[in-house]
Amino acid sequence: MFGLQPQDLLIILIVALLIFGPSRLPEIGKALGKTIREFQAGIKATPEAQGTAIATKPQSACKACGKPILTTAKFCTECGAPQT
Repeated sequence: MFGLQPQDLLIILIVALLIFGPSRLPEIGKALGKTIREFQAGIKATPEAQGTAIATKPQSACKACGKPILTTAKFCTECGAPQT
């Protein structure tokens, strides 16, 4: 896992135990696991990762640079120009 040896993981666990204390360690582990699961689910759910077309929203062109932007955008995501 991440190129770490078992003794490396043991040292990390001991340091985390000293920093956070034994009462908070399960809470931190649970939060870390949840974060990793949500991140992986988010990657799998993106249309780019699946190779499918992205659902399009109403778009228009930027008044300054001409790049496509959402019609509800107040600023261009490419050049930053206001769209008022």
